[in-house]
Amino acid sequence: MTSKPVSVLLFEDDEGQALLTREALEKEACVVDVCRTGREGLDRLFGKDYDVYLIDMQLPDIRGIEVLRRLKTIKPAAVSVIVTGHGDEAAAVEAMKLGADDYLVKSPYMGHLATLPIVIRESLERRQLKGEREQLQTELWEHARLLQERNAELRRANEELKRLDQLKSDLVSMVSHELRTPLATIKEFTSIISDQIAGPVTASQREYLEIVTANIERLARIIDDLLDMAKIESGRVLLSKGFLELGPLLDHVAQSMRPLAESKQVTLDVTVPKTPPQVFADMDKITQVLLNLVSNAIKFTDGPGRIIIAVEDHPNEVQFDVADTGYGILPEDLPRLFEKFQQFRRATGAGGSKGTGLGLAISKRLVGLHGGRIWAASEVGKGSTFSFTIPKYHVEEVFREFLKNGIEQSKRSQTRFSIVVFAVQNFQEMKSLYGLEEVASFLKDIEAVLKEAVRRQSGDVVVRWQRGEMIVILAEVDKTGAQAIADRIKRIIESKTFTVRSQSVTVRLVTTTATYPDEALTEDELLKLTEQRLQQTVKAKTRIMVIDDEPKVRHFLKEALELREYDVLTAASGPDALELLKNHKADLILLDLMMPVMDGYEVYHLLKENPDTKEVPVIIVTAKGERKDRQLGMDGTPYNYLAKPFQLEDLMAKVHDVLQQQSSMKS
Repeated sequence: MTSKPVSVLLFEDDEGQALLTREALEKEACVVDVCRTGREGLDRLFGKDYDVYLIDMQLPDIRGIEVLRRLKTIKPAAVSVIVTGHGDEAAAVEAMKLGADDYLVKSPYMGHLATLPIVIRESLERRQLKGEREQLQTELWEHARLLQERNAELRRANEELKRLDQLKSDLVSMVSHELRTPLATIKEFTSIISDQIAGPVTASQREYLEIVTANIERLARIIDDLLDMAKIESGRVLLSKGFLELGPLLDHVAQSMRPLAESKQVTLDVTVPKTPPQVFADMDKITQVLLNLVSNAIKFTDGPGRIIIAVEDHPNEVQFDVADTGYGILPEDLPRLFEKFQQFRRATGAGGSKGTGLGLAISKRLVGLHGGRIWAASEVGKGSTFSFTIPKYHVEEVFREFLKNGIEQSKRSQTRFSIVVFAVQNFQEMKSLYGLEEVASFLKDIEAVLKEAVRRQSGDVVVRWQRGEMIVILAEVDKTGAQAIADRIKRIIESKTFTVRSQSVTVRLVTTTATYPDEALTEDELLKLTEQRLQQTVKAKTRIMVIDDEPKVRHFLKEALELREYDVLTAASGPDALELLKNHKADLILLDLMMPVMDGYEVYHLLKENPDTKEVPVIIVTAKGERKDRQLGMDGTPYNYLAKPFQLEDLMAKVHDVLQQQSSMKS
């Protein structure tokens, strides 16, 4: 059984049974002691430990179940196997409940002795596994306790680090602010002396004053950098995003830095694509990053040299590059470029005054706030290129940003702020008729007319929102003003004719408005109210049920109808359809004739007999030669049918005609 002999204490009063059991177990490397009575066996419990206890249920003095009970009291972890005769299975099950590891029914022909070693081995293995599992559970609980303690320590340490970091930021901010006042005073009185307001100044004194002024400006820049970093790290920097005109922006940066570049005989050029990409970002922050990068490039480039500011348009992002012909950066310094307080020269012999070492660190964080990335590539002696990216905007992002800014501005100025929504009716149907590209171009035309029609005030913005058919005006007006905008724009748009695929198209608009703070107090509340009103204004979709046992036909018809903005229910049989119609109303039913269980005519009759569905129009879809109206007495019944195979256009025309007839009958 195992490499080590298994010690067994056998409770058995039958001498023959005991002898045969011992022989069977000793062949399996067991050492067996036998006791004929329960008391004799219980006495042995105090003198020796056994690996397994085999207990017969029928002993002359004490019942086996009682022996087991006392055994578990004295040795709770003991492995015990009950050996029972026929008819004692109920007692054996009771023994298992008391903690026995297994039980074995005696065979009249002693066949159970062949199974007994297996039962003992499995009981020992189960007990070993149980012990290991309990040990593992104990260890896991201990590990969990230690982990919990460690997490608590880490939380405390993290809170302390946050506190210290906040103290550092507060200290930097306080010191920087406190330095500004005396610095401004020094600068003012230096100017008074330099301008000779306080009296004549000699040439030497003027030179000294210029040195003082230069260092005052340097100190002011250092203070600004420290304040910027403190604001960024404390999360107090908020982006104010808008659409950037890249050409004018880069020209402004170049013009600002060109005098400094020319003083070092460095040319400064700008390269922008013929059609610049649109960037949605904070103009001040992007300008700050570019000025930092260009300033660094000038600092570490001696003339004659060249710096190029360039923009590249990529599928998902816009990339800005500042390339110079300067000294380059040593390879070992590249990984530390964007860390705080790093001060090193670009390469041996490179000039440039030292600063705070915060410019690139600030640039990295400002780019990161936009969701972009920044990096540098360099070759010593040939120059460096610093690059950063800004992700291309999404319509939802732009809309949310303008909405948030509008509400914030309204709070500050204590004015009203409204959202005015214009949605194109039958937009999905137009998309299926003309194609996505044509309709997208058509929407741009509508948006252009709408932008021209808006009487712009500060804060009025025209932007897309959510589904493509929605165009929104965000305006600093009250509820009455918003409704007036909606009515005026609707009249202008609906009076114009647009061209789609060389066809003249007029537009029908659905409009709605919502106003802050009269009708909603948050962005989400404002949007929710607008959506609810829009849904109430737009007519509910027409629902069509398709009943056909062929899956491919059902799928094809469902897709074709949904493309035309119908709501579609499908059923594979007549009974399925009738069950669905108990809980769902349909405006039209397409009914196949040849179906198992219940054919189309039977379904048709049941539909017309039901008060809830008798008024619903039905188009029977039938193969040629399949109709048997007269046989069913339906020759006098007016109903619609379509013969297979049919063209999709024919089906759609039939659906349209039947729905129109139904609408006319109701009106």
